[in-house]
Amino acid sequence: MNPVPVTIESFGFRHRDDQPVGHALLFDVRGLLPASESGLLRDTGLDPRVRQQIRQSECAEELVERIAGETAALLAYAQPRGRSVHVLVGGLDGVRGSVAVAEWAGELLRHRLGPAGPAVEVVHRHIAGNVVRP
Repeated sequence: MNPVPVTIESFGFRHRDDQPVGHALLFDVRGLLPASESGLLRDTGLDPRVRQQIRQSECAEELVERIAGETAALLAYAQPRGRSVHVLVGGLDGVRGSVAVAEWAGELLRHRLGPAGPAVEVVHRHIAGNVVRP
């Protein structure tokens, strides 16, 4: 089976677990979701309220456009060489902002690459785990 050409993975910096080895793009989205949004603390980046909040954040659309653009550029280089592309989207705990941004970037990239384009997989390393608090 061929590897998935693009994997977009959300994670939380606070977990301090092993980072993927090899070539990857890394985007830090800490601070994208205002800390004052305490009503969203029990929600994840898959919940519509969190996704809407992220989409309305200043610079969020520009960031997602950049993620999709840089990923497509790297894919154009990697795919003919039989390589996959790994994109890391890091948030504070890997549950809200990074998840919402990773999903949004995956949607945009799939749209740009079209149905005949390479597969784009979005995974969330820490969404099922406990949220780490200070």
